[in-house]
Amino acid sequence: MASSLEGRPPVEDAAIERVLEEIVRPVGYVPWEYLSRQQLLAQNIARRRRGRPTRVLDIGCGDGALTLTLREAAGFEIAAMDILPERVAAVRARRRARAESSVERLHLVLADAEAGLPFRAHAFDVVVATEVMEHLDRPGSLFQEIRRVLRPGGRFFMTTPNLEALPLRLLKILPRPVVRRFAASLAQEHLHPELLSRRPSHPDEHRREGFTLRELTDLGKQASLRLVEGHAYRIPLPDKLMRRTPKRLARRLARMGTREIPLGLQLYCEFARPEPPGGPAAT
Repeated sequence: MASSLEGRPPVEDAAIERVLEEIVRPVGYVPWEYLSRQQLLAQNIARRRRGRPTRVLDIGCGDGALTLTLREAAGFEIAAMDILPERVAAVRARRRARAESSVERLHLVLADAEAGLPFRAHAFDVVVATEVMEHLDRPGSLFQEIRRVLRPGGRFFMTTPNLEALPLRLLKILPRPVVRRFAASLAQEHLHPELLSRRPSHPDEHRREGFTLRELTDLGKQASLRLVEGHAYRIPLPDKLMRRTPKRLARRLARMGTREIPLGLQLYCEFARPEPPGGPAAT
């Protein structure tokens, strides 16, 4: 089972936490939650090293917090891609401002994940896509592409909204006018295209509310990727409420939210591409 951030710090954990704090500079619950999510992924990716230099693909790299942390704190070779030019430019600027080790062996790519991954087959040991699948019209196609670029035995890590999260379950049984009032007061409207019948017009807007763990498991099976770990996490309350958390409690609550939480807001999943018959693939 994937670990939360509470307990057992391996060698790289302190460096991962330090770099993330330098990049994110969290103040308040929402930035701490973002940092904790990136830290959970970075630490679990680091724990899956296969005893050789590891190449990582970060799909939807955003402003580069995870990308730069994996490069600088854990020493991975990284390819990072995003659909928005301003995001790629932001990562490039942050890379220049960071240590020299962040500059080397870090490749930035402007590309649309739904148009196919612009990399050769078996190019990566690890692929990560945090909060990406909900933005896609054809998530199954990306699963297929991820399998193609993963080496046999490679791992795919992802997070995405949980379609069975407690707030969504409650909203689905409420009258539509109540749902709209809730969205206007407590939720972020661009996150709820199905509940509010919105048509997304920007890559940052969600194409769907999220996924169930069963749906993700099935998408993995269709791409011949085996689910190794999957669970809900993150405190199931809207960010607009959690922003009111006292600053002295924000970090602790965010870290607690990385544990498995039934009906939590997000899903954490780790998939494996099976090894060929006879053992690990040759490098």
